[in-house]
Amino acid sequence: MSKGIGAHANLIAEDEHSVMYEYGGYNLNDQKYRNENHLYDGAITIQKECFVEPEIHEKLKKMPSGRKRVIVKRIPVSVNYGKMIEDGAIKVENCSNCWKATEDDLKIDVMALHLLFYIFRRYQEDGKIPDIISYNV
Repeated sequence: MSKGIGAHANLIAEDEHSVMYEYGGYNLNDQKYRNENHLYDGAITIQKECFVEPEIHEKLKKMPSGRKRVIVKRIPVSVNYGKMIEDGAIKVENCSNCWKATEDDLKIDVMALHLLFYIFRRYQEDGKIPDIISYNV
């Protein structure tokens, strides 16, 4: 069963130093934050130095035909995006549908934090910065 919360982000700008996403969130449990017009008025700016490469594991595997083949696996590593936000390498401008923010001094939309997790995870899995990302629970 769905909780009825989520967010979506689109890549809108990229240069050699940073990437910028527009994002919008929703909460179907609260009429005020339903985002029925699909507004993407929040912004997430990430410096490219924040994108961490995954661990690469290579293994020689024997196939059923008897031939040997090298198998390459990309193992995602943890990214401390909380520290990157504190250091200023990641900047978040909350969207108008921010229904819950962090309790620290920065007051960052929790949906933006979920999107950051999936942006970094998708980058490590695919090897490229994702154009769109969504989080729906």
